[in-house]
Amino acid sequence: MTDDAPTIAPRDVPRRVLGIRVRRSGEDLLLGFADQALLLDGSAALVYANVDGTRSVGDVARVLVDQYGIDEEEALADVTAFLADLTAKNVIEW
Repeated sequence: MTDDAPTIAPRDVPRRVLGIRVRRSGEDLLLGFADQALLLDGSAALVYANVDGTRSVGDVARVLVDQYGIDEEEALADVTAFLADLTAKNVIEW
């Protein structure tokens, strides 16, 4: 993360930015925002789908643990990095 990136803690609760267009294609999600599009597949789609303004970063990481059987620390690191990236793209807010 860069110096201007937000510090994200496991108890922080992310929410989707209003106005993002979402299209589902099977298990994948296509996000449309500003003049850009972002295809989320696999775990990325699962993470975005579970960002609902009520679940914490830790809660979302546990969804990955349950779904993929990965280590909780690894899941938390992956979710945190992904949400920081989506925050930089103005797709997620805190």
